[in-house]
Amino acid sequence: MEMRTRTLGKTGLHVSELGLGSAFMAGQGQAGVDRCVDYAVDHGVNYFDTSANYGDGTDETMLGAALKGKRDRVILATKVGFLNSQRYSLQAHRNADQLMEQFESSLKRLQTDYVDIIQIHEADYLKWWTDDIPNDENAGSWSALIEDDRVYNFSNAPAVEFLANVKRSGKARFIGLTAKNARLLERVLKGVTVDSVMAAHQFNPVFRNAVEFLFPTAQDLGVGVVIGAPLMKGWLAVPQNGWRESPPDWMDETFKASYFRFLDFHADAGVPMADLCIRWMLSEKRQQSIVVGFSNLREVELNISAALRGALPDDLNAAIEKIGIVHPLIYQGRTQI
Repeated sequence: MEMRTRTLGKTGLHVSELGLGSAFMAGQGQAGVDRCVDYAVDHGVNYFDTSANYGDGTDETMLGAALKGKRDRVILATKVGFLNSQRYSLQAHRNADQLMEQFESSLKRLQTDYVDIIQIHEADYLKWWTDDIPNDENAGSWSALIEDDRVYNFSNAPAVEFLANVKRSGKARFIGLTAKNARLLERVLKGVTVDSVMAAHQFNPVFRNAVEFLFPTAQDLGVGVVIGAPLMKGWLAVPQNGWRESPPDWMDETFKASYFRFLDFHADAGVPMADLCIRWMLSEKRQQSIVVGFSNLREVELNISAALRGALPDDLNAAIEKIGIVHPLIYQGRTQI
């Protein structure tokens, strides 16, 4: 079996149906990352996603080292924004030159002179689109989201100027947006011109926000869609049965009902939980790559094996289809869909 690819929107890039994200890889050290990347590339994975934010640049450095000698075999995406260093203040997100400076540092860490996709990290956050940011510790200046009752001039934001400058320079072949709120991401997408979007935590057997809000617009615009963090930091890979009696404080009844319907289905199906997630997601043709994190080689092996087996049979797909909800990411403190 070979890893299948899909064409990412209008880019012409043929991305592997399964991609790897670097956010959780660093703990295994460089040798471990090297083994994981080698195995993934050898088994047809060509899409790798990272960010200047992950490890404050450490992940880019490690991924760049692991991809040395393989750069022409992979599609590499990174992101700007969210660095916690004092060098990149909140105001840096409103300055195209400072974003370019940050991006140039990413290229050095990645040991490449270009990336295939440069993305705005968390484009549903307010800081990209206005200078008027709430200075409230509880709201969190860094994490305040776009507000529904406000109008933003998305197309003239410094972040969009930066994206255009990078693409024009040839240091990024394509440009994109990422977010953890599919509805707000769709709103930004309607106001700017990009090649791809990445929605994290917004499409899997439990969460269907991307289906409701993002997929139709992206398809109409010919914008590629990548799905990030589909396994919800492991909750959709390892059953959390203890939550039945002692759920986390943030777990409301709607989420709890959907999650345990899926756990019950998994128990009856006799298929590994991560397999069910990945293979169910493969039936959705409006997304082109599913990016999973990895902390060891075994995770990479199992997730690739699931993707290689392809979409689930129709009866299992149909059963999972009935489970999903459109719901806020309340575990992250987000209260709006």
